Amino acid sequence: MDIKRLQHFLALVETRSYWRAARKCQVTPQALSKSIQRLEQSLGVKLFDRDTRSVEPTLFAQELLPFARNIDAESRGMLRTLDTLLDTGLNRLVVGTGAAAAVELMAATILAVRRHYPGLVVELIEGTCETLAPQLLRGQLDVIVSVMTTDAVDKLIEWHVLSDEPYRVYARSGHPLLARGDISLPMLLDYPWIGGDDEDLVTDQLKVVFGQQGLEAPRPAVITNSILSAISFVLQGDALVCLPEAIVRRELRQGLLVPLEAGLPVLSRPTVAFFRRHSTRSPECLQFLRELQKRVRG
Repeated sequence: MDIKRLQHFLALVETRSYWRAARKCQVTPQALSKSIQRLEQSLGVKLFDRDTRSVEPTLFAQELLPFARNIDAESRGMLRTLDTLLDTGLNRLVVGTGAAAAVELMAATILAVRRHYPGLVVELIEGTCETLAPQLLRGQLDVIVSVMTTDAVDKLIEWHVLSDEPYRVYARSGHPLLARGDISLPMLLDYPWIGGDDEDLVTDQLKVVFGQQGLEAPRPAVITNSILSAISFVLQGDALVCLPEAIVRRELRQGLLVPLEAGLPVLSRPTVAFFRRHSTRSPECLQFLRELQKRVRG
């Protein structure tokens, strides 16, 4: 089966447009249409329902999709490995990481892996499991290590829990709340909150906790996808933020941030290693996992 045709198929599924898919694949719409027709002929099934306004994948296309994604990702991984070997003689490991894992865990793990493989080039890409997952499925990442902020995981991705990451509500040292004695949940609503740019399961847990006391969950005054910006807002004002403990460990050690109890239950999400299901894992990737597990357990 022609891998290029599978890539054209994947682009058409993603874009639902011959023009956009052709542009993505850097071919003409006519060439892409012919490629799809030949793929359909080779499989003996119709993959798309077409009309003048839309392109919709058929049931056959939906069944083909996970296999096509896996074949495409494996071929990209193979070519990436060959390219690096032919170009420099060095191997490459591409790791996606969430902010919590990136603070301390990734640096220690990568340094340990490079002691085993001194010539290894490691590329570290930061994001959330939701934003990194498409790159993993396309074979652009070897592994993702991130807090699992959603339970909706593509069936082509397998995952293994490494640890549980506690979340706390934090204020700056010297915050007015700290002078008020016992802090109750309603008091937290007297101050602005910093929120992320996406809804996650910890946000949902907070809504439930506030709702159980007949309170509306805090609405963020500032929304940002930058952890550094969120911490900076908290340190320079009276805003509050709910973050994984690993992200603010340095600020806690320095006495810059203080966790607020306020009768909140323990909020947590697992830190997880994500892989493409049935993917080929290099010796360097397997060593990365061993070193990662050592540091999580130790």
